[in-house]
Amino acid sequence: MSELSIGHADKKWIFQGIGLTIVVILLAIIFSFINPKFATTTNLLNILTQASYYIILAVGMTFVIAAAGIDLSVGSLLALITVINFELIKGGLNPFIGVILMFLMGGILGAFTGYLISYINIPPFIATLGVMVSLRGLALVHSAGKMHYGLPESLTWFGQGEILGIPIPVLISLIFALFGAWLFNRTKFGLHVRSIGGNREAARLAGINVKIIEILVYSFMGLCVALGGLIMIARIDSTQATIGTSMEIHVIAAVIIGGTSLFGGKGTVFGTLLGAILLSMMTNALVIAGVDYFWQLFIMGIIVLIAVTINNFRDRKLSFNV
Repeated sequence: MSELSIGHADKKWIFQGIGLTIVVILLAIIFSFINPKFATTTNLLNILTQASYYIILAVGMTFVIAAAGIDLSVGSLLALITVINFELIKGGLNPFIGVILMFLMGGILGAFTGYLISYINIPPFIATLGVMVSLRGLALVHSAGKMHYGLPESLTWFGQGEILGIPIPVLISLIFALFGAWLFNRTKFGLHVRSIGGNREAARLAGINVKIIEILVYSFMGLCVALGGLIMIARIDSTQATIGTSMEIHVIAAVIIGGTSLFGGKGTVFGTLLGAILLSMMTNALVIAGVDYFWQLFIMGIIVLIAVTINNFRDRKLSFNV
């Protein structure tokens, strides 16, 4: 991949980001006219707080999909590591050691998933589907289906604290998105990820250690799950084995809506950020409008189908223009 082609791609993603930003603003205005409660400061901060977990996980998923992969196991991984560490902390383990352990578990289990894909050659969809079911089963067995409450205040601050009136989850997710954008666009690692997604064999011939990069990508995804999980359980001060169910759909949808190609090689963390905010905004608008939860699921499913269809058309158009 030449530097010239990367610069052209950057401009293309900037224009797409501007378009998505306009869509987010227009929808916010429309929702505000429909229901004045939508545009209150409290509600807008609530939307960003709700989006914070998804932003962090979607940043990791951007790397996975840009590398022509997919990870269906993020919700189950979040459930397992939060349940185990919640129990350990409640059992007397130092909270910060518990947090470090949670990140270690996320990184190692993510690396294991990457190993299955890169060295055992199991297709990403199948490998992560199997991991998803296995980890959810382990979480259920370990917790026996019980809900756990009561984290120490030193941890709940990550989910419930504020700085200058801005919720901590919002600040953490925005800073992390900036870090993710830098990692994706301005580092050799990000370039290698996009190269593998664009043409795996060409990347290998160019001297990129494809297998190691893939393991690093899924390990990074695991670290994102640990961070998102920490903020989530700190905010609701509880966890259980069913937490994070179907979360992967929301995360993948945010990445696709944000403009990352399902076929790999192209993506944008800024677009992912907007995609996550857009989905949380729509969910919030449906809740305020009193739409039944099951209808919310139906509508979100339709949104995902539309996003995938647009993604496919966009990729075909781009491939014809090359």
